[in-house]
Amino acid sequence: MTEPDPELQAILNKKAMTLQENATFFKKINQMGVTHVNDGNIDNIIKSSPLPVLVDFSADEWCNPCKVMAPIYETLSYEFRNKVVFLKINTDHNRYTPEGTQIFSVPTFMMFYKGKYVAHRVGAVSQAKFREWIEEVLLRKCTN
Repeated sequence: MTEPDPELQAILNKKAMTLQENATFFKKINQMGVTHVNDGNIDNIIKSSPLPVLVDFSADEWCNPCKVMAPIYETLSYEFRNKVVFLKINTDHNRYTPEGTQIFSVPTFMMFYKGKYVAHRVGAVSQAKFREWIEEVLLRKCTN
């Protein structure tokens, strides 16, 4: 029997460690319901997530539609656990990300898959309508 190539083995070990770290990270995020993010960490999560990522751009302190959507978003984060990563970013305290994604109104919900934008929705809707929108986006835009 031949000895495995040490260079190849090192590459495989490094890849296995990265996969394990990512799995642990996303398992933690999915168990938390909604994960609050900021300008410093949102891009990394969106780009490295193996799952679709739904981001709530909101200003819960003063925005009434945002306040209406907050409990709906939280509830659906548990319903879609292990299917979608639910992130929330406060647009009052994190200006860079909303400007970079051209958010002009809150609440705005943006879905990303494999690091790329796939859909968005603006404003408050019922829980049933929001669930229906998420399911439609997952079915039509987040399959391969």
